[in-house]
Amino acid sequence: MGRFKRQKNKDAVRLPVDKEKWGVNDNTYSSAPDYYYDEEYNCRDCGKAQVWSAEQQKHWYEELGKTINSSAVRCQICHAHIQAIKEQQQRHMKAMKNKPKHPNKVFFQKHIIG
Repeated sequence: MGRFKRQKNKDAVRLPVDKEKWGVNDNTYSSAPDYYYDEEYNCRDCGKAQVWSAEQQKHWYEELGKTINSSAVRCQICHAHIQAIKEQQQRHMKAMKNKPKHPNKVFFQKHIIG
């Protein structure tokens, strides 16, 4: 059994796949599915049960052009948390880059190298 579980009433929520947009960025021999269905999954970080809706899948694959081998693995809260950590790391690295150099940097380099 795969990572995703299809909801029991699969005819209730389904969206047709635009086969012209599906998989344009992928080099694949597989054919496009006929419909997107709501898929249930557990968040990789918190383990909470989530639903990756057919609308989200359509947007992910057709509008954003993401690879067909990708799928949802985190809930929105965990995804936002990871994005905040990455943004904080980028701000930190930018601040470190702009930080004045140590006044004795040349002295230390001469003694280490030579």
